[in-house]
Amino acid sequence: MNYPHLRPRFFQGALLFLVVLFSCTKIITTDIGSGLIPPVDGVITKDTVIEVSTKNLGFDTISVGISDDHVLGYVNDPVFGKTTASINFQVAPETSPFARGINKDSIVVDSVVLSLKYKGVWGDSLQPLNLHVYSMDPENLFNSKSSYANTKKFIKGQELTEFNTAKYVDIRRLDDVDTIKGVAATEITTNQLRIRLNKSFGENILRLDSATYYTGDSAFYTYLRGIIVEPDATGQALMRMNLTDTTTRLALYYHKLGGGDTLVKRFMPKALTSASSNTILRDYTGTEIPSYVNRPDSNQDLIFMQTSPGTRAFINISNVKGMPNVIVHRAEILMNQVPYASNDTLLSPPNLFLAAYNKDSAHQFIIPYDVSVYNGSINNLTQFGVSPRLKNGVYSYSFDISRYVQNIITRSDTLYNLVLTAPYNQYIYYDNTFQYALPISSPSLNYPATGRIRLGGGNNNNSQYKMRLHIVYSLPE
Repeated sequence: MNYPHLRPRFFQGALLFLVVLFSCTKIITTDIGSGLIPPVDGVITKDTVIEVSTKNLGFDTISVGISDDHVLGYVNDPVFGKTTASINFQVAPETSPFARGINKDSIVVDSVVLSLKYKGVWGDSLQPLNLHVYSMDPENLFNSKSSYANTKKFIKGQELTEFNTAKYVDIRRLDDVDTIKGVAATEITTNQLRIRLNKSFGENILRLDSATYYTGDSAFYTYLRGIIVEPDATGQALMRMNLTDTTTRLALYYHKLGGGDTLVKRFMPKALTSASSNTILRDYTGTEIPSYVNRPDSNQDLIFMQTSPGTRAFINISNVKGMPNVIVHRAEILMNQVPYASNDTLLSPPNLFLAAYNKDSAHQFIIPYDVSVYNGSINNLTQFGVSPRLKNGVYSYSFDISRYVQNIITRSDTLYNLVLTAPYNQYIYYDNTFQYALPISSPSLNYPATGRIRLGGGNNNNSQYKMRLHIVYSLPE
């Protein structure tokens, strides 16, 4: 790229500035940047590092949709504090009209089992979890027309867990093949979390008056407002569960008094009528995070990134304004993990996203020129640099903002603050007119609450960890 019409601007003062600012002629090795330098004869490429300012921001909230994976479990992280994740949802009869098959007064309940589809785990699967199941107090307002933030807690009713004793969960065994005794051979299960509940709970459901509670889903919800699955403060993992999978269900197994075949009635979450929410509570007590967020300094040495609901950070690249006219081959913000040896291998990092920020409107939008949108979705997330890279046991990120930096230098485009997040299902504006928003990623860039990393900030004294803007450039001919 040449700028012949700008040649007269390179007067003596500018040349002196170049000598001072760009003293390094050796290309700093990066996994991506060096491959983009054009092999053109006679073109001398150089690079420089420009300092950035970084500041930890406050905390965000999310709402998890019924069809998305919910998280369930407990984590106690010395760097990021405690996370407690519970699942709240409604179930309704699988079929309508509801028929028991035998007289309700002759029912003998064999077992009551709540099954949740298991999709994976984040954290230490070697440490077991303990879970409790409760009915939701009927005074709670809980319906499918509303969405509920992760901070919303619901009043618990009666404990339903069998013998009112916590369910011990060995996460490693959840993908084992299992069968349900006394039921047809088709009842083979795998990748399920199955929790036995008290038989009395099943008896009460099967003996409900049909004319009152089995006329439709909403009628049944007046009896069973919802189910809450909640962990004890033990373990070190968040399990992913899917509510709309056909294997997520409440199953009641019963037979006729005096003998007979085992019958089963299933109650399931329904995407159109059932309410759901994922209560995810963060407790940062005893960590450095609150002090970093509340400190007034505008350039910090550490940046704490945690998947939503979690933490965010500002990045200021205003020093790029001092650059004279150059041809930018690559401009990348380099971010490196500051390890915490005891648990970084188990509590893996998230995908990150970098956005521009308009302080007047307090809105975020995609970084101009470097984030590509096609058919209403971002289609270059990998090239942009959202994924962590692992080298020698340490994670790093490299966000490509080459075109944006070029336009700041040559066209004096507006220089915005940047916001770094680890998003779940958030939307972002297409540009700074704020008329059109699109999902950052579909499917979501991260699962809720799964992922955390401590990065070096712009004020970190260790050059190995210091966040910086690395620019590979050449001079106009």
